[in-house]
Amino acid sequence: MRERLRSDRGDGVISVLLAFGLLLVIVAFAIQAIGFAHTRSVAQAAAQDGAEAAASEGPAAGIARANAVLRSAGGAAKGLHPAVSTNANVVTVEVSGSAPHVLPGVSLVLPTIVAHASTPLERYPQDEQ
Repeated sequence: MRERLRSDRGDGVISVLLAFGLLLVIVAFAIQAIGFAHTRSVAQAAAQDGAEAAASEGPAAGIARANAVLRSAGGAAKGLHPAVSTNANVVTVEVSGSAPHVLPGVSLVLPTIVAHASTPLERYPQDEQ
């Protein structure tokens, strides 16, 4: 019985299983990082397009355009929401939210995505309207 307990049989299998588990965790974190980067890019694109639309057509058009960009991104942007603010000369669109989660509990580690885009308001003289 003691010889059987001192034997190294099966150690290779356990080592391979541990290495495989570690590899799966690394791959999952890499996929999560890629998803986060993609969602951040989509948020920035939506903010830029929304700001351009809001500058020329008004805040409602900016929100609509940002939402259209977010819808076209599919599931990557389902946690993102646009907002528009204006002052006398500048319109700003902010898209904020969170990236989709590959691993449970990763939401505690990933920061919130916030993308801003500002552009001057387009104003035309009264005689050109």
